[in-house]
Amino acid sequence: MIEQHQQVRGLQYYYLTQGDGKQDVVFLHGFLGSHAIFNEGLSEIDFASTHRLISIDLLGHGASEGAELHYRFSAKEQVADLAYFIRHYCQKPVILVGYSMGARLALSLATQHPSLCKSLVLESGHFGISSETERQSRQSLDAQRADEIMSDYSSFLKYWQDISLFDTTHARAMSSTYKEIQQNQLPLWMANSLLGFGAGTMPCLENRLTSLRMPLLLLVGEDDSKYKAINQRMHLMLPSSYLSIVKGAGHRVHWDAPKTWQKEIELFITQL
Repeated sequence: MIEQHQQVRGLQYYYLTQGDGKQDVVFLHGFLGSHAIFNEGLSEIDFASTHRLISIDLLGHGASEGAELHYRFSAKEQVADLAYFIRHYCQKPVILVGYSMGARLALSLATQHPSLCKSLVLESGHFGISSETERQSRQSLDAQRADEIMSDYSSFLKYWQDISLFDTTHARAMSSTYKEIQQNQLPLWMANSLLGFGAGTMPCLENRLTSLRMPLLLLVGEDDSKYKAINQRMHLMLPSSYLSIVKGAGHRVHWDAPKTWQKEIELFITQL
């Protein structure tokens, strides 16, 4: 693996590369995460000789720089960052693999810059909230969570680890490494990430899904009832999509069932 830092629109981004193939596969983690959340799933990946795997620390996460203003974390700004990164540091078009927040970013990029994406893998993805009432409610919730992050980050992390989204039947206990990734984040940048790119703030992409023509793999845990319903709906709207509902997994498919996650992605990519 090779560690690198690159300047992206005025901020330093950190990423790891693995393999030396001519097709780049770019991995995008979720909220409070870093490139390291994929380490277990990627440890035995079988196509590093034909592909180059790139795991990025997204804006303000891990070892990547953040910003003082939450506007810099908006969908518009982060899509511009990712597009810049792909154009300048990748062999394009790339295959994007995104988890949760990273899946929302990957989908946002694909709808705006389809020429940069060969295909998408969306793990526990979401196209955004269409109802204005629900959007405002989610924005209020994320503003409350951002306040909690700034006032007592340790207490927020305990709350976050216990929310119903992660408290499912087969959810695997978080390792010390996973917890350290969350604990080592800068609270201001996590608060700004919620305010700038929360599910209630990002533009809803529902009406743009049918325009996507690249192959897509939708990965979702069988125990994640909310996102399973969302992805079943997305599957019907995406003409070139495949839906995989993973047994024994909740929202964090890459963590709850890493071998299945790895095999599903390998099968999808080798068939492109």
